[in-house]
Amino acid sequence: MNSSISIRIAAALGVAALGAGALAGCGGDSSASTTAADTATASTATSDASTATVTEATGATESASIYRPGSGTVINETLGATFAVELSQSPSTGYAWKQTGGTAASLIELIDQDISTEGDAPGSPGTITFAYRASAEGSGTLVFEEFPPGKDTASDTVTFEVSVGAP
Repeated sequence: MNSSISIRIAAALGVAALGAGALAGCGGDSSASTTAADTATASTATSDASTATVTEATGATESASIYRPGSGTVINETLGATFAVELSQSPSTGYAWKQTGGTAASLIELIDQDISTEGDAPGSPGTITFAYRASAEGSGTLVFEEFPPGKDTASDTVTFEVSVGAP
């Protein structure tokens, strides 16, 4: 793992998504609200990828897709591309996400892992971001499990389908 690589995620992206969701639920024509909500759900089901900027130690930057758990989420990347998986967690509670398996290990390389929180209060929500580089062509799965403090049995499991193709 190269700790000199950092991931910066645009906070405005999350704020814009929350704002769009809030507007979809506001008064007005109920059919318009339903359509906006249905569109958001359909978008999540097909691809829940946003973008981030990855800055390497050399100062070089590149755009990376961020994938979050969602129904039908598939990671489709090209050889050499950088991407990230973002999972919600509250670090101060002791719960921790770990990449525990899957068949995509030979296709991707973990290049960074970052934990961020939205506040200092105990239990504040946060995210853990795993950054990868697609290093071989093929397809497989990527499995993450969330473990309660002091436990060896996962309380939650998330699986992503991964597909890496030629550039």
